[in-house]
Amino acid sequence: MRRFSFKITRKGILRFLKRLGLGFLGLILLFFILNWVFPVPDKLEYSTIITDQKGEVINAYLTSDQKWRMKTELNEISPLLQKTIVNKEDRHFYRHIGVNPFAVIRAFFSNLFHMRRMSGASTITMQVAKMLEPGKRNIWSKMREMFRALQLELKYSKKEILQLYLNLVPYGGNIEGVKAASLLYFNKNPDHLSLAEITSLSIIPNKPGVMVPAATMILLLKKETAGWSALPKERFLPKRKYRMHWLNHSMPGEGWFRIIFRIYLTG
Repeated sequence: MRRFSFKITRKGILRFLKRLGLGFLGLILLFFILNWVFPVPDKLEYSTIITDQKGEVINAYLTSDQKWRMKTELNEISPLLQKTIVNKEDRHFYRHIGVNPFAVIRAFFSNLFHMRRMSGASTITMQVAKMLEPGKRNIWSKMREMFRALQLELKYSKKEILQLYLNLVPYGGNIEGVKAASLLYFNKNPDHLSLAEITSLSIIPNKPGVMVPAATMILLLKKETAGWSALPKERFLPKRKYRMHWLNHSMPGEGWFRIIFRIYLTG
């Protein structure tokens, strides 16, 4: 019986590292070739809006694909809303290159263990890629999202990617983006939202089909309390102040609807 021996030598290590480096350089070269051949589809159409002398929106028109999608700059959006969405959707947004490898590995083993989709690994950049180029959910579409995410990170800054996300994020029906949702649901610009309204806009994208008014907002409140518990230790507001803020700000709906909020939050 022949014995196989494996001996690690300095020359063998150097040969392995050389091959690894060449393979890595080959992947980078392939990426830039594909990036040139298949540019990211980032051309967006926004709703035409008409404003008064004070800058308040007095009329708006649907896009050609029948969407309420109103362009907004980051400085028009409440910093608290930006922080809340980033912490909820992708807390490592400013530290990865569009794809979070640790989240991908975690999601892979979690889904494999449960034999069904339990968690995703989509970063904010990957979600932007998916919204720019929607398609069926499968392994190939996920690979495309990763590739497009790398393209977006190469082309845009983090602030520009976050702005794209906040202009595209779905808010139920044909409403897309923070500005359209803020104006249509609360009749306010996104830099004048209350804490309760900010919390709503940070939760709705997780389940845009579950929308206001009335009964469905109870589901949002349940998701809201879980969402805030996932934020970093330095929370934005103490829990007591946060809960009372919900009670002191009326949401879309009738008087009995606000009573339901009071029962839920104080129960």
